[in-house]
Amino acid sequence: MKIFFALAFLFLKTGERFATQETAGPTVAEFTAYVAKQLDGVTFEPRVLNDPAKAAEYVTTKKPALGIVTPGFYIAYAKALGMEPLLEVQRQQVTDERYVVVTRRDADGSLTGKTLATTLAGEERFVLGVMLQDKWSEVRLKPVADVELAAFDLVEKTKNAADAVLMEESTWAVLAKDEELGSQLKASFRTEILPGALVVFFPAHAGNLAPAKAAAVLKGLSATDAGRQMLTSIRVEKFTDIDQPRLTKAEGHFHGKH
Repeated sequence: MKIFFALAFLFLKTGERFATQETAGPTVAEFTAYVAKQLDGVTFEPRVLNDPAKAAEYVTTKKPALGIVTPGFYIAYAKALGMEPLLEVQRQQVTDERYVVVTRRDADGSLTGKTLATTLAGEERFVLGVMLQDKWSEVRLKPVADVELAAFDLVEKTKNAADAVLMEESTWAVLAKDEELGSQLKASFRTEILPGALVVFFPAHAGNLAPAKAAAVLKGLSATDAGRQMLTSIRVEKFTDIDQPRLTKAEGHFHGKH
């Protein structure tokens, strides 16, 4: 009789309102079940979260073997939680992971002492140190669930509007063409190309699961129709080797070494 080992699997998308166990859990469970079948001898019990603090608690208590997490979470908790980066995620229709700071067209572009609306407020140090590279002082992050609504509030100067909005470059490309919003907003700052989400491995929790085998299975998903279908379900194009120089540079900015 073959013995199957049940391993916890973390899926973290910080600030993504649909990244919950209730909404995305079934889809992620289907994906991890397919991966487990290719690995043979293991099963996964996935958990979908959008809060990095809760994700860190989950790792401590449930001890996952694998995870797909944001680069900000990895850099912040790698040492404390014993994470090792395995692969990088290339998302569908996203060539480069880049963000822009969007302000009103009449703003001077400075964020010193101002508020920045972002879905990534839970990863403050990553936003300030890596994305903004500590360019401005006393920037206050305002957590939002929808950057497009935050941009609308910015244009309308609503009571709760932030001074600027941090959004993916692809999102800004769409908003910039909007007849109502685009003419009143501008991209005041563009980040460098950032690391993508990472597949991480937890050696202390992995049992007999070999990281090389897990990496090979995940990279191989894009080579078959069934695998590509599974990737599409979680909006991933493919898993690739990590751009180590880019990740190392981001780590340096995070720790204030650049």
